[in-house]
Amino acid sequence: MVTTYKMTLEDFLSFHNDLSHHSNLYERNRKLWLFIMMIPTFALGYVLTAFVLPRPESPVLFYLLPVGVGILFTLLLRPLLKDLHGPFAIWIARQQLKKHNVWPKDITLHLDDTHVEMHVVRGKVSRTTQIPWTSIFKVNEDETHRFLYFEEDEALIIPKARDGITEVEQSEIDRILEKHINTEKHTSSR
Repeated sequence: MVTTYKMTLEDFLSFHNDLSHHSNLYERNRKLWLFIMMIPTFALGYVLTAFVLPRPESPVLFYLLPVGVGILFTLLLRPLLKDLHGPFAIWIARQQLKKHNVWPKDITLHLDDTHVEMHVVRGKVSRTTQIPWTSIFKVNEDETHRFLYFEEDEALIIPKARDGITEVEQSEIDRILEKHINTEKHTSSR
């Protein structure tokens, strides 16, 4: 089966979002982000306490109160910082990818009995990726895309119902995927 469609920046960002929910690299980046962002939140709590609140007369209390409030401020804002990392990472990826002006890309998807072949054309550059069905170890999907992972951070992005992919082609893609892929599908929860 052969189908053709245009991959947009939103399609790629949808893959980036899906990848962010299970990638080890993303998890390490999120932990680094949290550590780095805890420093300014501690400093903000410390400065607000040291300069806004009246100074206690005890020197020990004068030094311990801002430190305690800084730590408390950091602990209270940690869940918010954790939740902000995903949208911030996608925003940065969007800004970087917009600069390259390579979207949309013309994609030709060929689903064969032995492999999946994706031919990408962008301007004068074309690239063909051929993946045997046995190399696909995970299928994730959200409401608009399927992601066929053949490496931890590489996947074929197949949009669901989209201009260029008819419902008949979509049902044929579903049938072929069920036939060749024995892994369970994972639905993105976010």
